[in-house]
Amino acid sequence: MSPAGHALYILGRRLVNRPRPLLLLTLVSLAIVISPSVALAQQLSLSWVDNSGGQAGFIIQRAPGSTGTSTQIAQVPVGVTSYTDSNLSFGATYCYQVAAVNSSGISAFSNLTCASPSGGLTLTAAKAGAGVGSVTSSPTGIDCGATCSYTYPAGKMVTLTATPATESNFSGWSGGGCGGTGSCTLVGNAAVTVTATFAPAAAAVTVNSMTPNQGTPGTAVPVTINGSGFAAGATVSLSGMGVTAGNVTVGSTMQLTATLTIASGVAPGTRNLTVANSGGSGGTLAGGFTVVAPATGGSTWPTTASSATG
Repeated sequence: MSPAGHALYILGRRLVNRPRPLLLLTLVSLAIVISPSVALAQQLSLSWVDNSGGQAGFIIQRAPGSTGTSTQIAQVPVGVTSYTDSNLSFGATYCYQVAAVNSSGISAFSNLTCASPSGGLTLTAAKAGAGVGSVTSSPTGIDCGATCSYTYPAGKMVTLTATPATESNFSGWSGGGCGGTGSCTLVGNAAVTVTATFAPAAAAVTVNSMTPNQGTPGTAVPVTINGSGFAAGATVSLSGMGVTAGNVTVGSTMQLTATLTIASGVAPGTRNLTVANSGGSGGTLAGGFTVVAPATGGSTWPTTASSATG
């Protein structure tokens, strides 16, 4: 028997008589890249003990999970006791086994050891607020809507964009170091959650009429204002000086009531009436209210000129 064959024979005997002839270490290290300009695929690094005394190379088999079928993915020469498996997928489990090999044959395989790649940027997009909208990512992965979490390779630069739906506004980002209403760009190798807040867009406000629409100085005039888009917390104001509004009550989106107080001595004339919601939207009725001069000396009736003939 040749020396190499004898070594393989001894190795085979050891494989039969010892429970763990080739120890595939359960410690699996990950290569993590932090630089945003370099995004390496995830990888698992394997190492094992050579019981052949340096007389054999090794073949490596991999299976998708502990119950999957193992297939050979590599063979390393004599003296090499480690291997790095690249281009793996996040969230998947990979199981490995190793056997010694030389010109005389192949030993039994080692114990099976399993691990999953980790250390990537696991990004979760959350949505908040009473508005409606979506969050998407570049590169693709998040479309929230439906897919609100995705794991990217460590060091991958990811940009999130928030798009409000019709009748909603995007209020801004929070979490992950993002803020404001622009895009959100992240780079890292850990789990992070970023929240996009959407709010209902303020409804357009229109003011159609006010009843009554006039008053005299030194009086308080209860009025009813009709229009659309009125919301709780709306305010009423009039242009110029000397006329103020109080006791504003929003009965519906189309009607509210208020009390106008006209200061004494205010000059007669028209005033523009404005209704503004707390969200900032408002509407104005030009010339909606008139301050009239108080009556003097009772009622005045128009006269009609006539001629008499004798």
